[in-house]
Amino acid sequence: MTDSRDGDEPQEPPEDEPRDAPDPSAPDGPRWPERDLGSGAAAEGDRTEDASELPQTETGEPTTTFSGGGDEGGGGWDPRRDGDRRQPTTAEQAVPWLIGLLLALTGMVIVLLALIFVGPGEVGNSPSPSPSAEPSVSVAPTASPTAVPTEEPTVTPTPAPTYGALEMVYLNRATAAAPVSLLRRDFSATDDPSTVATDSGGVTSYTWAPDGRNGAAIIGGRAVALTPGQEPRALAESVNAIVFGNDSATVFAMRIGRSGGNDVATLLGIDFVTGSTETIARITYPHVATVPDPALRESQFVDDGGLVRLYPTLDGKVVAWMLTAPATYRIDPADGTVSEVVRPPILWAPDQRYHLDPVEKSGTLTTLALRNRAGDALAAVDVSGLVSHVRWAGSSNEVVFTLGRSSPGGGVRQDLYVWDLVQGKAPSPLTSNGASFGAEWLGVRQLWLP
Repeated sequence: MTDSRDGDEPQEPPEDEPRDAPDPSAPDGPRWPERDLGSGAAAEGDRTEDASELPQTETGEPTTTFSGGGDEGGGGWDPRRDGDRRQPTTAEQAVPWLIGLLLALTGMVIVLLALIFVGPGEVGNSPSPSPSAEPSVSVAPTASPTAVPTEEPTVTPTPAPTYGALEMVYLNRATAAAPVSLLRRDFSATDDPSTVATDSGGVTSYTWAPDGRNGAAIIGGRAVALTPGQEPRALAESVNAIVFGNDSATVFAMRIGRSGGNDVATLLGIDFVTGSTETIARITYPHVATVPDPALRESQFVDDGGLVRLYPTLDGKVVAWMLTAPATYRIDPADGTVSEVVRPPILWAPDQRYHLDPVEKSGTLTTLALRNRAGDALAAVDVSGLVSHVRWAGSSNEVVFTLGRSSPGGGVRQDLYVWDLVQGKAPSPLTSNGASFGAEWLGVRQLWLP
């Protein structure tokens, strides 16, 4: 922004007025020569000199003539008469100003052209100009362009995935004799399920990360990592149970081995991404042989976790339950300490206000009771069959579970059901093929409390 106040530029006196001594009241104006051109003597205030000491000049014709002079005697400039210098005219004074302005403008144009044609990465790094015979022009310094600092690239966090209202992974058999496969489906849509993992030997069990991105399964006794769109990747050999930790980054695996007359249960911590494995704790107890239950009861038992079950609790610990062990164990992954507890943890709704309590009234009837933290039953419903693998929706308003029934031919039928606790209606079936069980909601962390 420029200042538009008057009086900033010097005003030229008219050509026809005499230029006398400067007005002392105008200290900042131009100072004209303080010489009396008529008498040849110094004006008041000038240094005086003896005439005898002044240099003598020869009489001659003036060496320079000017047309249109301002004296009556003619158009020439006579140093003897007019002194050794005269006052420049307005036009003569304007010439150097115009030349300086043109040179300044030329310099600014050159700077602008250089900024336009030099690449952004070359600002401040262009080669020095070669010497030139042209006279250099001094241009008033201007603010040099400041290079914008290059920011370090920031990592944009991956947005959390979203899932359908009834999107789950679950175990399924295509036929009664087919091996078990792991499927994925949103039951609120009409799309067919997709296969997550399959094997000729079948999928024994599986776990899914709380954030819903990855899973792990036991196939042929080996734990494998399951990532959608990728081939299964080996994590650990000879394991009997697996479960994701609360952070979706660690998979805990239990390996049961024999040592003489004892069983040795070893808890492993596996980094899901790198596969690196560490031994967290070992538990030794006497070996006990087991026998299977009737088919319906055995199906319920396997769907609930089988012989070895792991529970990641809210406090960051892992609870291990083994059918043949004398106790249930609480293990701290941080330091490997093991302590005994009286029972496995209880599954609560994500809002920690309710839990579902399945109570068997007979071998073919189960009551599902919704209880609050005080243990009061808020709702209840009877279903025909045995209930297993109960899991909460993220809204805390629905549960999905497996309902097993004996088939007329002596086999077992298992299907998935969902109970809407808000509507208060009876549970609704999600499958009807008689071979679907063990469902897990995608993107929902199941809350196990001690």
